[in-house]
Amino acid sequence: MFAIDQYAYQNRWKDLPAGYKLFIYLLLLAVSFSGVRGLQLALIALVAPLTCYVARLSWGPYLKWYLHASIFILISLLTFVLTYQDAPDQLLLALPLGRGYLGISQAAGQQSVFILLRIYSSLVSTYFFVLTVPFAQMLRLFKILHIPRVLLDLIVLMYRFIFLVFYEFVTIRDTLDLKFSFYNKRKQHQAWGRLANTLFSKLLDDNQKLNEVLALKFDAEHSE
Repeated sequence: MFAIDQYAYQNRWKDLPAGYKLFIYLLLLAVSFSGVRGLQLALIALVAPLTCYVARLSWGPYLKWYLHASIFILISLLTFVLTYQDAPDQLLLALPLGRGYLGISQAAGQQSVFILLRIYSSLVSTYFFVLTVPFAQMLRLFKILHIPRVLLDLIVLMYRFIFLVFYEFVTIRDTLDLKFSFYNKRKQHQAWGRLANTLFSKLLDDNQKLNEVLALKFDAEHSE
């Protein structure tokens, strides 16, 4: 079980109906997309500590999840704010490059603040929902909302397949570690290559078995 699932199953609001938490989540998303900076900052300042309290979660792991997401957010943001112009007049930061200047325009700088507030307030809201609603409770909520059964089957299948990949990865890594395959840098490169090859081959075999099981289930359902 992943850390997020462990916190979700032991949170203080696990017995609260999922419908109430879904309503709170939708309300938080509405605030996140409202564009009102004061409300977005208030959401981040209030909901983040509330999430840690309800999920019985310390600040270390919680902030670490944001760090992982921030890497992709900043890379995406750089492609948005960087611009190339002939003159540096409209640039907040300008770096001479060739016959023009590479930098950040004033409009892009202001827009980036708007985008970052929307992204992080949405992340805070999503973490609140994920850490307070266990997966089993989430599935029951989806059934109440009449989500198509095919989509529910795909969600469960993907959820279990992620666990399968994680389990295989940990098993192979621990096996190689017991054989001292990560003893030095040279062996580490060989071990990671061996791990990737073994994991890929194992997943292909498991995927074939999974396809056979799904085919049998499909035939059984449509033969009735």
